[in-house]
Amino acid sequence: MKRKAFKIMHRWLAFILGFFIVFQLTSGSIAQESRLLMQWLSPEIYSVASDQDPASPSEIMNRMKDLEPEFNIAHVMVPPPDRKGTAYILMGGRNPENLHESSLFVNYDQYEQEILDEHPLRESGWIGTMTMLHRWILFGTAGLYVVIVLGLATVLMSISGIYLYIRTRKSAKKLPLINRLHRSFGFIAAFFLIATSISGIAMSYVHWQDREDNLSVFANLMKTDHKDQDHMHEYYVDPDVALGTAKNAIPDRFHLSAYSYAGDHSPNYWFAFFDKQMFRQDVIIEGQTGKLLGVYAAGKTEKGDGLRNYLLPIHSGNYFGAIGGFLMSFFGFIVILWLLSGFVIYFNNRRRSSS
Repeated sequence: MKRKAFKIMHRWLAFILGFFIVFQLTSGSIAQESRLLMQWLSPEIYSVASDQDPASPSEIMNRMKDLEPEFNIAHVMVPPPDRKGTAYILMGGRNPENLHESSLFVNYDQYEQEILDEHPLRESGWIGTMTMLHRWILFGTAGLYVVIVLGLATVLMSISGIYLYIRTRKSAKKLPLINRLHRSFGFIAAFFLIATSISGIAMSYVHWQDREDNLSVFANLMKTDHKDQDHMHEYYVDPDVALGTAKNAIPDRFHLSAYSYAGDHSPNYWFAFFDKQMFRQDVIIEGQTGKLLGVYAAGKTEKGDGLRNYLLPIHSGNYFGAIGGFLMSFFGFIVILWLLSGFVIYFNNRRRSSS
């Protein structure tokens, strides 16, 4: 009776959660390879020829003043080293009353120093939309609850599948091939789903909690009340000098991922760095003096050195290096096969019972 109850629970959880799991796997893969997809699907606005050194922060700032003097750069998104052929993305706006506004996207050729395209944030395309939907942050607190409930249900389904696999491993030898494949796929997929679900739940909760506690380095920088007559048009150290100081403050394995300029909107430079494992370090440089103000793990003003710094590397698989990325794709493929085989078994059983 106990085994039958587990079987029924496992079957219906898998049936209900199948669509959620497929969506999360698909959107997660899109988020993981978003830069590559941008190059493939929209080469005219994202693909650039990386035949020289990219423009430095100072060169980009000066060039944009010539090309778009009214455009305020909120921050610059830099592709990783293995995607050098992807254009930079400059986020900003033209609202003099809100220099932090980032409602416009400018695709910028960092080699030829030309604007490739400009569009509002809401028209950033399906790749950006899928990336945002994967995290469920568009839905606020409701999205957090959805992720927690469905994530925990996925863990419960996976545990019940492992239990059934162990309890029925002897009798399973007589089952049809499709059933035995489903069992094997499911046993492998269960551990993958448990790891990704728990880490995903933790990431969603931590993101929500950090936002509530105002721990984000960039959010704090953006909220700095610096636009007043006493601070307008002051002298700031060269952005390239600030970047050099930031690079010297962290290990060489980290690469630049994003940055924001010091200026009328903020007294400090902000630089975000990642390494190949997706560990993050944010560096803040004082704009007027070029002094290092701090290095912050996981982009948090506090608590970043603990669990928060490990969540993204583990959830993405990058914690285990190149093999981790491959295994994430491999296990994702196994999960799809497991779900498909489960549907085939379910409908085969329905057909036999009705005949």
